[in-house]
Amino acid sequence: MTGSGMNRDIDQLLASHPLPSLRSDRLKQVETAVLGDLKPVRPLAPEGAYLAAIAGIFIAVFSLGCYLTGQHGWHALSELQKFAVFVPLAASVALLAFSVVRQMSPARKLARSSALISAVLFVALLLAMLAVFQPAQESAFVRHGMACFRTGMAFAIPAALLFALPLHRGAGLSPVLTGATAGGLAGLAGLAVLEIHCPNLNVFHIVVWHVSVTVVCVVAGLIFSSVTFRRWNANH
Repeated sequence: MTGSGMNRDIDQLLASHPLPSLRSDRLKQVETAVLGDLKPVRPLAPEGAYLAAIAGIFIAVFSLGCYLTGQHGWHALSELQKFAVFVPLAASVALLAFSVVRQMSPARKLARSSALISAVLFVALLLAMLAVFQPAQESAFVRHGMACFRTGMAFAIPAALLFALPLHRGAGLSPVLTGATAGGLAGLAGLAVLEIHCPNLNVFHIVVWHVSVTVVCVVAGLIFSSVTFRRWNANH
């Protein structure tokens, strides 16, 4: 049956069985129940404004991190290593920023695909690191690594908190995806700071302690948003 045919059948059914009229006081009760707690919603700012805010936060955290921790890693990198690390990293940041802003509005196109492409680029970044950095022996692998991990998280966590300021205005359909995407963006801020700061070019050090900052932030964002969303659903 077509939609128009179904509509005609419904109209005929309603016409043959008229609904009983309600008293005015009863109608008033229904109106109060439906409309009583409705409030006007402030519309979202233009997408470009949120994208600029996200980009500004990332650049501010990254610049502050480079200033406070130094640029020893940048000077230790070869031109090939700089290209292999920062080109896919910058592309991942741009796509994640675009994706997370798109997720603020319900049913916006390209949000999920941008996040997926960014994940592919992150894997490409990891493979590039494995290709351009060499393994080396370290006598204090864990101690030096934990120092780098703490440094990366020291900038990733503030970045995540700052990203939450514009993102809480959104109304995305997948808060879990938004949390993971924002966490990944914050983690990339910490990773970028480490690549500028840390002169240790041991591939094991970079993959285990630098990259782990982004991985931990993605998982933390996913878990936090999942728990928060479940609590919100339980209260509503």
